[in-house]
Amino acid sequence: MLAACHTLYVQEILMLAIAQKNRTERLNVRVTEDQARLIRRAAKETRANMSSFLVESACLRAEEALASQQHFVYTEKQWNAFTAALDRPEQDKPRLRALLSEPSILERR
Repeated sequence: MLAACHTLYVQEILMLAIAQKNRTERLNVRVTEDQARLIRRAAKETRANMSSFLVESACLRAEEALASQQHFVYTEKQWNAFTAALDRPEQDKPRLRALLSEPSILERR
């Protein structure tokens, strides 16, 4: 039984909608000439076809819009444990510090 309820909103990115599945639905949209040119250019630059680029972009934006609607509900005990973990003093992680101080694989030459 819940004595008190605390809700934490989190963003969860699920790319399942973008996965290449059998696409059976069709969406028709109208765009301006400038919008069409911009979308075609971006699709070309990312080496995607128009359909894939539009689906991926629309799904990413939809997931962002819905992210604030996803939440977890905690009992009082769970909420206290969660906030205690957040309030704990930071711990030095020497291996992590060393890793983050190295150039990334993209920066190495």
